[in-house]
Amino acid sequence: MAKKKKQKTVAQLKKECQILFNAYIRKRDESRPCISCSRNRPLQAGHYWAVKMYDNLRFNEDNCHGECAGCNCFDVCHLISYTENLKERIGIERYRALCDEAAEYKRNGHKWTRSELQEKIEYYKEKLK
Repeated sequence: MAKKKKQKTVAQLKKECQILFNAYIRKRDESRPCISCSRNRPLQAGHYWAVKMYDNLRFNEDNCHGECAGCNCFDVCHLISYTENLKERIGIERYRALCDEAAEYKRNGHKWTRSELQEKIEYYKEKLK
């Protein structure tokens, strides 16, 4: 008798999706400079609204852009230039929508479901092809 495949937890799916999402962001922005300092350096996937505080924006493409490690990890003031460059990159309307989504999360929260994460995993696998 074949063993039933154990279903991945939401946390495992979120981790898998984050790896794919970050790879996609690095690929999407590979020809662009760091969103914060505008230098041409190897890029990480730098979130504007931090995933620890705004989990609903974790996989939002407007919330994440190529950012060098120096800005993403070590520059406490990086959001000043990130904000200005983000408004320029995505436009003021999408920037405001992103801020509204962050505020909505703080009011109501969000719990990721397996199906949402599985859909996003498949979506980013396709985008990376």
